[in-house]
This record gives sequence, C-alpha cells and structure tokens, in this order.
Amino acid sequence: MAVVYSTGAVNYRAGEGCTRKMLEDCVLDIYGGATAPTTADEAPVGTKLCRVTKASGAITTTGRSTPRVYKAVVGAGHVLGNHVGVNVTVDGAGPTLYTYEIIAEDDTDPKVAIKVARMLNDIAQLVAICEIDTNNIWVQGKIDGLDLTLADGALDVAVTITSKQAAARLNTLYFGPPSAGVISKASDIWSGVNLATGVASYFRFVLPGDTGILSTTDIRVQGAIATSGAELNMTGSTSLVIGATTTIDTGSITLPKSA
Repeated sequence: MAVVYSTGAVNYRAGEGCTRKMLEDCVLDIYGGATAPTTADEAPVGTKLCRVTKASGAITTTGRSTPRVYKAVVGAGHVLGNHVGVNVTVDGAGPTLYTYEIIAEDDTDPKVAIKVARMLNDIAQLVAICEIDTNNIWVQGKIDGLDLTLADGALDVAVTITSKQAAARLNTLYFGPPSAGVISKASDIWSGVNLATGVASYFRFVLPGDTGILSTTDIRVQGAIATSGAELNMTGSTSLVIGATTTIDTGSITLPKSA
C-alpha cells in the first residue's frame, strides 16, 4: 500500500500550497481491526486505537497555531549601488544574510522596500509584502507555529525590525524542512494514549476538525502500518493496549518524482 491522498489533499497541493504547509496542525490517527479504505475520501473503518499529538497533548477542533510576524522598515536613502541586508534564521539554520543591491530604477525609497520584500518572499518559509508607497515590509512565517528570527544585516541601508507576533504552536504535529523530496517529523515527541486494544493496520494524518465522514474536501494522508516495509513502521510491535502510550519515533512522507 502506498501513501494515499484524499481529493482535498491533492487539490490543496495542486492549487494552494506545499505538503508541509498542508499538514501544519495535523494529528495522526491509528486504526486497527480492518483493512484501510481504498481512498482517503472514504470514512475510516475499523477501530481508532490511538490519536497521536505533540507529547500526547490535548487539542481542540477549532484551535490553530499562529505564525511569527515581523515589521521591517527599510531606511531612507536610495543610493545607487548601496546594499540592504537582512539576516534570517529559520528551521534551525542561520543567520543567513540576504542582500539586495540598489539599482538605477529604484528611484524612490518605497521601490527599494518592494525589492527587499520580494527578496524575502522568495525564501521558502516566509511570506513578505510591502505596504504601498511606504518603506514598511510585513514578514510572516509560512508555516504556522514555526519560529524564525529577522535582524538587520548591518549594510549600507539600515533595516529596523520589530516583532509583532510570536509564533505559538498548539499540541498538533508538524514536519520539518524537505530534504531530497522527503519531509520528516520535527524534533517534537509524537505520542498518544491508546483509546482501545488492537493491532494497528493503517493510519491517517488529518486536521483536528475532520469529522471522519465521506469527503472530497477534507485533507487526509493515509498509509499502512507494520514493523517494517510500510508507510509507518512501529518499533517492536503493532499491538496496542488501551491506556498505554504509543510513541512514534520516526515519520516521513516522500513525494514521488514521477506520477
């Protein structure tokens, strides 16, 4: 059994965002007692044995993590050849200095700010936009709950950076940055207290508000469970006992290079 995406998940990946963004604030449901449904659009079958969250933490069906938000003000003085720099630390990497060189067409300060915003917006984990006719740039983390740091690059043109909203992550799951087409679980503990006794056979990543009915809009990622050779491999045994805690040590999703 390969990883199976719901219609809602496929539509999201095709039109709205990446798999990592799609699965921010997700949970992992483990089922047993039945073969997995053919499609992830279908309602789950069998018995839900466990719901895995961050460190077995409680969640709500309506709660959302919040992104980190900064305001960056590019200093005045659009001198040809001068440089604007911003240091960015994100996903545990950095600070990395991103530099923009002012060119002839940047004949106003707001035009410089627009170019700097575009530069920051090209960073995979960020969204940046410049206020029209001002030097103000608003920068937000693309993945809700993912922390990041912006700082002035100390080049020719100063950038004044103010934190406007801290990142706040709920007890939901999220994945780290991609590597070779694979996204893997972040460093958080993934665990849950077992809801029933049984042998795990398949899993679903879903958003907390998923009601489990037949749906072509809900985001779901489904796969098989075993001790080896499956989409989710459990250490030692796939047998779960009610009241015990199940911990997922490793987890990843590989995006195919061909269809």
